Amino acid sequence: EGDSQSEVEEEKIEEGKKKKGMKFDEFLFSHLGEMGKYQKIQFTLVCLPTIFCAMHALSWTFAGSQIAHRCDVGIEGKYGGYWKKNISTIKVTDDCVDENWSSVPPSEKGARCLYEQCKFEDGSECSSIVYDNSRVSQSAIGRWDIVCEKGWIKAVIQAAYYVGQMAGSMTFGVLGDRIGRKKCFFVAIALQILCGFVQSVAPTWWIYAFFRAGTGFSHPGIFVIANVIGMELVGPRYRKLASVITGLFFAVGQCILGGVAMNLRDYQWLHVATTAPAIFFLSYWWLVPESARWLVSVRRFEEADEVLQKAARINGVTLPDQWWSQLDGEEKSKDEEEQAMPVKQREYGFLDLMKTPELRKRSLVVFYLWPVVSMVYYGLSMKSDILGGDMYINFIVGGLIEMPALFLVFLFIDRIGRRYVLAIGYGLAGICLLSNLLINATTPRWISLVQLLISRGSITATYAGIYMFSPELFPTVVRNSAMGVCSTVARVGAIAASFISMWIVERFGKVFMLIPFGSMATVAAILILVFLPETMGKALPATIEEIEESHEMVEMQMEPLTKKEDESTEKS
Repeated sequence: EGDSQSEVEEEKIEEGKKKKGMKFDEFLFSHLGEMGKYQKIQFTLVCLPTIFCAMHALSWTFAGSQIAHRCDVGIEGKYGGYWKKNISTIKVTDDCVDENWSSVPPSEKGARCLYEQCKFEDGSECSSIVYDNSRVSQSAIGRWDIVCEKGWIKAVIQAAYYVGQMAGSMTFGVLGDRIGRKKCFFVAIALQILCGFVQSVAPTWWIYAFFRAGTGFSHPGIFVIANVIGMELVGPRYRKLASVITGLFFAVGQCILGGVAMNLRDYQWLHVATTAPAIFFLSYWWLVPESARWLVSVRRFEEADEVLQKAARINGVTLPDQWWSQLDGEEKSKDEEEQAMPVKQREYGFLDLMKTPELRKRSLVVFYLWPVVSMVYYGLSMKSDILGGDMYINFIVGGLIEMPALFLVFLFIDRIGRRYVLAIGYGLAGICLLSNLLINATTPRWISLVQLLISRGSITATYAGIYMFSPELFPTVVRNSAMGVCSTVARVGAIAASFISMWIVERFGKVFMLIPFGSMATVAAILILVFLPETMGKALPATIEEIEESHEMVEMQMEPLTKKEDESTEKS
């Protein structure tokens, strides 16, 4: 009996040791489940605000929509009637539209040909402008005369959003780890609501641009933190799917924005309509708890226990008392941690990305890929009629096509590999954009619609895929630095897209968008296939040395094959 009792005690000790070494992930999902009822409810709640991120990000597409304008030939007033006939002092162009504002040849019945903008037939400049308000009743363009020499202001206003977004990425990234996910999420939602309402009543364009930058600043605090909270809620098996679903909510936001803009042609009411429903999200202070994972990381175990006990009740399970004592090292005090802390290791930064040949090659290629995908994606979103067709219909269809594109990425990225998914995405987008140069007013409209669907779908798939591919290319010691650079250069691409799609295209023609966008996307596809390795199914590299050694091993494996090819060539 004594022997059997001692054996039981030993088993309990061993079991306690096993529990003591349990990781938080292992504990959480073994007790709570990877995707229970609680996770589904909370994940849906945090994803809903991303719908409004999409609407605010692209609202300037409609608030600042380009409207037909010409010189005032008398005292006509700003909306004195654009389509007056027999105006001999202004040239009529060959750019003609039908009643739906789709491009048509001048010979087509019902075609209306636009007047030359910004100047009279003798080349003299306008003293005042007359706008057409048959398609848009109130545009910010007409209110602040953002045309002709002041056309650059339109691009500046959209670029302000991305500048704010860049600043928000850096700010909320740090704050999210310091003060918690919930506080950052709530502050960002409140800021977005405030800036959205102010944009509807802003008296000048520069005040409007300032608060648009504020809306952009809130974007990472909502979208990125929603991603983080979602990832921290669900189990490892569902994290890739969770990322796709967050993207789906963003696409839904685009579709809703297109529908609202189609029915509200006044930009001020458009801002009210895309902001007012978000007031509901202020209730998240009571509905959405702090991330339990973050609370554990800062050793606020009692608060984490409250969150997880509520989750357990909803999921119909129970958690052990003082479960945090079972975690691997989580219960250590700061003094114990400092005593156990190893010798401080070397810190790595941006410059280390450029010091070794293989890592330098990967870095330069990836830092080219990110601004290109951002530029093409946002350029096609902001200028949805660049390939022809109706602006509103194209915008909604573009949002719809993103949904199956995201699921295709989910299905194929672990089957055919990251390189091929991205190369196909860049390549298809580039081919569609360049081939659109062959389209003219007599070409059937369905062709331009097909081009739009393929280009938007493929670049969306590429954007989703590059988020998975890029972190796998860099070693752990410089991964955060590399992804920080990727995020920054992506915003640079979005800012460039603003100036190209909203100023250069409208001043000089669509060829100045199609050729650079199409060419750069095609080059990106080639660079991926030539210079980047496949990472599917491979362990994440930890050090720079691993990257360099793996490249040397590949070269050594290729040498015998090259020799055999040379020998066979000599024999033949």
